[in-house]
Amino acid sequence: MKDHIVQEVRDARAAVAADFDFDLHKFFAWAKTHAAAERKAKHWLPTDPNKALEATSGATKAPGARKSRVRHSGFSA
Repeated sequence: MKDHIVQEVRDARAAVAADFDFDLHKFFAWAKTHAAAERKAKHWLPTDPNKALEATSGATKAPGARKSRVRHSGFSA
């Protein structure tokens, strides 16, 4: 008896291998660039639609409205 799921996985694996001419170096080079592009895209895409609206509304604030950081020297006078 043949398992249809196992056969489907083997067929998919053979199709991917054929796409890269059965060359592991080509496949891993593609996977590395694809993973890097995916990380970069996830970094720039908002995960919450409400946060995307907040980020775009900040452009209307005055430039002087930002909080300034004060670096303390650590010495008390």
